[in-house]
Amino acid sequence: MSKNVTIYTGTFTKVNGESRTMNFIRQGDLPSSMVNTSTINEMQKKTGSEVVYDTDRKQFRQFNWNTLQGQITQRQSTFSF
Repeated sequence: MSKNVTIYTGTFTKVNGESRTMNFIRQGDLPSSMVNTSTINEMQKKTGSEVVYDTDRKQFRQFNWNTLQGQITQRQSTFSF
């Protein structure tokens, strides 16, 4: 399935102090069949970070907005899920 979505790119500091740049899609732009709300809410409660879909790793990951480095960029793209 392909869908036109906003892909965000941002860098944040991980818990271990390393920087990580991630390309991701926020939950609201994902097909509803991909989102298990209770699991995502549980993950967010534990860490306080937003659960997003990492487009490079093709997995759900957490983005820490509290340690954001610089600015977030965004672009429209067609993405295949």
